[in-house]
Amino acid sequence: MKKLFILTLLTSVYSCSSFTNRYPASISDSKFVKVFTEIEDAVKEGTDSPVVCHQKLDELYLKLYDIDSKQIAMENFTDAQFESFVQSSFELRLEIKEKMKALKVSDETTKRCLTSVKNIVRALRYLEDYFVEYSYTRNKEAMPKEFVTLEGHGIFFQSNPEFNFNSHEDLKSGDVILSRGNAYSSAAIARIGDDDTQFSHLTLVYKDEKNKLHTSEAHIEIGNVVAPFEIHIDEKNARTVVFRNKDEVLAHEAGKYMYNHIKDYKAKKKKNIPYDFTMDYHSDDEIFCSEVIYHGYLNAGKKIYGVPYDVPEHKTTFSPGLINFLNGIGIKVNDKNIKTFNTFGPGEIQFDSRFDIIAEWRNPQKLKDTRFKDAILTKIFEWMERDKYEFKSSFISSVGNSFAWLMRKTGWSRAVVKALSGVELEEKFPTNMGVKQMNLFVVLDKVGETLYKKLEEEQAKSKQPLSFKELFTILEEYKAQDLKVYEKYRKDRRENLRNNHGKERRFKRIKLVKPDFHLYFSK
Repeated sequence: MKKLFILTLLTSVYSCSSFTNRYPASISDSKFVKVFTEIEDAVKEGTDSPVVCHQKLDELYLKLYDIDSKQIAMENFTDAQFESFVQSSFELRLEIKEKMKALKVSDETTKRCLTSVKNIVRALRYLEDYFVEYSYTRNKEAMPKEFVTLEGHGIFFQSNPEFNFNSHEDLKSGDVILSRGNAYSSAAIARIGDDDTQFSHLTLVYKDEKNKLHTSEAHIEIGNVVAPFEIHIDEKNARTVVFRNKDEVLAHEAGKYMYNHIKDYKAKKKKNIPYDFTMDYHSDDEIFCSEVIYHGYLNAGKKIYGVPYDVPEHKTTFSPGLINFLNGIGIKVNDKNIKTFNTFGPGEIQFDSRFDIIAEWRNPQKLKDTRFKDAILTKIFEWMERDKYEFKSSFISSVGNSFAWLMRKTGWSRAVVKALSGVELEEKFPTNMGVKQMNLFVVLDKVGETLYKKLEEEQAKSKQPLSFKELFTILEEYKAQDLKVYEKYRKDRRENLRNNHGKERRFKRIKLVKPDFHLYFSK
C-alpha cells in the first residue's frame, strides 16, 4: 500500500508534463516544460520509502523553484493554453489530495514526506497564479472590472468535476471556506508556521431552514460574529477555496452549532466572543478563526456520534527562532514548550483527508499583491531566525495611531462592522488586544510597505510576473544595501552626539541619512 501511495502520488504530481505533447516547440523547448519532462521520466521507478518520497519531492520542488519568469515563456501561450494548464494543475492537486489518504503520518520520516507534499501543492498553486495573472494582464480590457468572490467563470474559477458547484449559492451547511486576506497580518498568519501556506482565514457556513446562507467567523477587530453570506463576499479576499466534509449530517450540525453558539453568546452577554490571540484551540473562552471550525466539528461529533471530531488531522507547529515574534502577537510559547505546542493554522484544512476540495477562486487583480507579501513575510521570518532580527515597536509612539492603522487595514468596512457589532471602530478596539500587539502590527505594516515598494520598482522592469526566486534575490540585496546605510547612520549619529556634548558646538554636525527600514527591523 505504501509503495502504491508513493508511486501514484509522484506520478500524479508530475503527470501534467504530458501536456508537452499538446504544445508547439516554442513552448515544449522551454526550461519550464523540460523540467516537467525530466520529472516525468524520473518518477517511473516509484519508491516504497517515505525517505525517498521526501528527498525526491524536495529535489523536484527545488528544480521548479529554480525556474525564473523568463524561462516559462508565457508570451508563447495562447489564452486557451493558459486556461488548460490552470485547470489541469487544479485537477492534479485534487488527485494529490485523493492519493494522500493512504499516507499515515506517524513519525518524523512521514512528517517530512507530508511537508514535501505541502511544498509541491503550494508550488503548483503559485504556477497557476502566474498563468492567471499573466492572462489577466494581457486581456485586462476583456476581463471584469471587479471580481466577486465565488462568482464568474474562466481561468480564475475552478470547480471539482465531482461536485455541482457554480457559485456561492451552491454552498452547504458545514462547508469550510479557506481564504486569504489582504493585510500584512494575513501574510504573517499564512507564513508563520513551520510549513508555509497561502491562506490566512477560515469561515464556517450554515444554511438555515429557509435556505439562507450565513457565516460564522472570528476577526481580530471585533471577535466572533455570525452574518449573512453577503458580508463575507464584501471582504473581497484575494483567494478562496471551498472544502466540504464527506459526512453531510456531521457537517450540517457543525455549521448549526457554531452559528447558534456565537449568536447565543452575543444575546446573553451583550458582546462577542473575544478573538483568541493565543491560538489555543483547546478552550472556547476566546476563539480565533480556525477554532470556529474546530469547535463546530468537535461538538457536532459529540452530539451525533458521542465522540469528539478532531479537526484537522495535521496541526501547525512553530520554529524556536520565532518565539519573540510569536510572544509579541500573543501566542504563549517559550523554549520549554515550543517543540510540543501546536495549533490549527488555517492552511492545514487543505491536507485533512476527510474534506474534499469543492472549488477554488482567485481575484486576478490581487495575485501580485499576495505573492509580494508572501515573499516579504517569508524573508522577514527567515531574517528573524537566521540573523536574529526583531521589530522595534518602540518607534511607534501612539496607541491612537496604532488603532487607526488597524481599522484602516481591515477588510471589513466601518459600516459593516457597526452593523454586526453595534460599535464605531474609532471608539472601541479589542479589549483583549494589548498595546504591544497593536504596535507590532503597525511596525510590521511599515516595514512590509517599504519592502513592497522595492519589489514594485523591480517588477516594473519586467514584462512577466517575477518568480519567488527573483523576489527573494531582490529582497536579500535590498536588505544588504539598507544595512550598510543603517550602520553608517548609527556611526554618524554617535559621532554627532559625542562632538556636540558640552556647552559649545565645536564640530559641524554630520548630515544623517536614515535607512529605509532598519530602524524598525534589525538585530
